[in-house]
Amino acid sequence: MITEANRDGVDEVMMKTCLAFVLGGGGARGALQVGALRALLEAGYQPDLLVGTSIGSVNATGLALWGVNLTGVRALELAYQEAAVSKLMDPRLARFALKTMFLHSDQRASRQVAKFLISKGVTPDLRFGQITNVRLGLIGADLDMGEPVIYGMQPEQSVLEGVLASTALQPWFSPIEKDGHSIVDGGAVSCLPVEPAMALGATEIIALDLNDPNGMLDLDNRQNWYMEKLVYSVTRRQTVIEMALAAERNVPVQHILLKSSPPVPIWDFSKHRELIRVGYETARQSMADWLSRDRFMQGKAHSRIFLEEQLHSKAS
Repeated sequence: MITEANRDGVDEVMMKTCLAFVLGGGGARGALQVGALRALLEAGYQPDLLVGTSIGSVNATGLALWGVNLTGVRALELAYQEAAVSKLMDPRLARFALKTMFLHSDQRASRQVAKFLISKGVTPDLRFGQITNVRLGLIGADLDMGEPVIYGMQPEQSVLEGVLASTALQPWFSPIEKDGHSIVDGGAVSCLPVEPAMALGATEIIALDLNDPNGMLDLDNRQNWYMEKLVYSVTRRQTVIEMALAAERNVPVQHILLKSSPPVPIWDFSKHRELIRVGYETARQSMADWLSRDRFMQGKAHSRIFLEEQLHSKAS
C-alpha cells in the first residue's frame, strides 16, 4: 500500500524533474509516434513537457489540446484518418523538387493545412499560455540565422503560427516570413529536438525518432537515392550531436527509433493504421528492454507507476 508519506515522496521526486516527450519530424510516419504515445501513457509515463518538430509538433499540439492521456491519443488517431482522406501532401512535388532548388511552395497546400488545424481547435487566437495541462514547445528553423526557433517560450505566442512554422517543409508548404526572417520546418536544423527540449527545462527525455534513410522519396532512380541519403545523413548527424550534448549536460535520453518495413514515404498518410500498430509495439519492446537492462536507475526517465512500485517495495 502506498501511504500518504510515500506518495509525497513520489511527488517530491517528480517535482525535481521535467520529463519531456521529444517528437521528431517525419511526415506521415508521425503515425508511428501516435502508437508509441499510447504505449508510453499506458505504462504510466506522464510528461511535463511536449516538444515537437514538423509532424512531431502536430502530434505534440494535438496531445496538449485534447489531453495527455488515452483520450487525447484516440483523437490523434482520428486526425490521422482525416489526414489520409485530405491528401495534404502531393507526392508529385517531391519529384519536382529534385529538378530545382528554387521551386515555389504550394500556397494552396499551406492554406489547406491551416484550415485543417483550425478545424481541430488550433485557432488563430490560441496562445501557448492558454495550454495549462502540459508545457508545449514547437520547433521551427530560422534560415537567416541557421538556428532553431522555439515557439512556446513566451505565453503570448500563437500556437497556430508555431505549428505552421514547424511544418513548413518546402516544396509542400510555405515558410513563415516574420521580422525579415524566413522560418521553415524545424527538421532543417533539429529533426529530433533534444537540444530545444533542454532549453525549455527538460531534465529527462523520451525521444521518438522517425528518421528513416528510405522514407522520403521514391527510389526509382539514382538521383532520388542520392537525395534520400543526403537528407538522412544531415538529420542523423543533427541527432548524434544533440544526443551527445544531452549526455554532456547529464540529461538522460531514452531514444526510441520508430521505423516500418517497408518504409512509408513522408506524404503517404494512407498507411496510418499499420504505422500506429508498429509504433505501439516498438515502444512496448523498448520499455521492456529498459527494464531488462535495469535502465530505470537514478538519472533515467521514470514513470510514476514505477516510482510508486519502488517506494512500495521499500515500505514493505
